[in-house]
Amino acid sequence: MGAIFLKAVIITLALLAFAVPGYILKKVRMVGDGGKQTLGNILLYVCQPAMIIAAFSVFSDDDYAAIKAVGRVTLLQNFGITALISLLALALVFAATKLVFIRAKNRPAADVYTFIAVFSNCGFLGVPFVQMFTDGNAIAVMYLMVFNLVFVVLLWTLGVYLITHDRSDISAKKVLLNPTIIATALALLLFFVPEINIFMMNGCKELQIIPQALSTMTAPVAMILVGIAFAELPIKSFFTDPGVYIAGGLRLIVAPVLTFALAVAFYYIMPNDLGGAAAATDYIFLAPVMAMAMSPASVIVAMAEHYDKQKETAAKAFVTDTLFSVITIPLMIAAVTALWALL
Repeated sequence: MGAIFLKAVIITLALLAFAVPGYILKKVRMVGDGGKQTLGNILLYVCQPAMIIAAFSVFSDDDYAAIKAVGRVTLLQNFGITALISLLALALVFAATKLVFIRAKNRPAADVYTFIAVFSNCGFLGVPFVQMFTDGNAIAVMYLMVFNLVFVVLLWTLGVYLITHDRSDISAKKVLLNPTIIATALALLLFFVPEINIFMMNGCKELQIIPQALSTMTAPVAMILVGIAFAELPIKSFFTDPGVYIAGGLRLIVAPVLTFALAVAFYYIMPNDLGGAAAATDYIFLAPVMAMAMSPASVIVAMAEHYDKQKETAAKAFVTDTLFSVITIPLMIAAVTALWALL
């Protein structure tokens, strides 16, 4: 357990270190007032779609062979299990959070805290974390991306409503035409119909650099955004709001614990042999838990800036709880992997 904890600490610190340039650039006034919104738009409309396409359509030869060995039908079955765990986990955390804040007097702020508690940084932080934690296991990363697919749909419906309180900002057209949803449909098409996957065709593999390069930008850009948000507010403002602590406790402790309980239940309900790759089968269940153990979703800052709603509350809660995650992520990952090994 100690080795896993140390590995999780190093990975977490390495990823969060990207926040330092953002903090410095903002303090020396090399980032203007629109810096957060610009970076947020890049994350939402460029990096996230590229990350999804890269996860499902760009593989090394060894990873591609492993995927073929498992079989796409088996993987589709396993994706369904991961998706169901993910959806139930997000719904359960949302219900628990609404109960906690049911008597809140400041509803807009309470809804920001609800957003913080429900939506984790599963893509921008979770994907590189799992990549490093599993030494680049592509199938394990795909299970995490399945969580991310469920997350994205809820983000652009429930998440948008929590920020805007305006149903007109949510429509089937807006959701379906969102670049991330379009990228998801394209990525799944390329994965399940490999004959048209141009990124894996001989003579075209040089094109892999497009989604790969944009995808690798996600963690640095997301953390630079953290640094900018941290630099914009007085330090004392991060630690004076009780709602921030409650949201942080729900996000960083309650959410992964509830998700782990669901994962264990599904583990005992499902057949013993799911037919997946041995090195990645556990991530059918563990990927949602790891995703829910991550810090708050950085898109809260981007959305607050985009819709001009609760910007200070969003930044304050996001940065404070991200700082707390430096401690909680390694503890949660170490505890989860140790307990899972006992099953």
